[in-house]
Amino acid sequence: MTLGRLLGRGPRREPPSDAETAEHMRVLADGFVERARAEGFALDWDPAFLHHLDNYCAAFVATKPAPEDAHEVIMGAGAYLGEMIVRNCGWSWVYCTDQRAAAVESPDGLRGYPHNKVAKRIGQGPAHDLAAFFAYARTGEPPHGTAARVSGPPWWRRLRSRA
Repeated sequence: MTLGRLLGRGPRREPPSDAETAEHMRVLADGFVERARAEGFALDWDPAFLHHLDNYCAAFVATKPAPEDAHEVIMGAGAYLGEMIVRNCGWSWVYCTDQRAAAVESPDGLRGYPHNKVAKRIGQGPAHDLAAFFAYARTGEPPHGTAARVSGPPWWRRLRSRA
């Protein structure tokens, strides 16, 4: 099955299950780690190695990649970042139907979009620190100087809870 079909693009009509999403993200992440290692980057499943992902992105951007190459790296690196969160922070992979994207979700229901974060890191630079994104998932503390926040329930749910 192609990634596009898995993630709700193309001829497939129903969205993938969370289990299908998780399996596909694990496969993408493992493949990305192998490719990065072959290119000389020390990636591992230990959070101590996560700063190497930012280094990989910086080196990749320096090559002035074609859009299709950037997309491939965003998908692989995003899967790796998400899988790091899943393996080390107790979050899980989910498929977000309104965003038509794989996401990671905390036990409290907070969602993060690691592919979007990697795309911002590649497109907008080091201000979108991937290690800080991971640290936020791990601790719940927003990195200094960011606009990261936990949003509360929608206003209509807050009103219902008062009744």
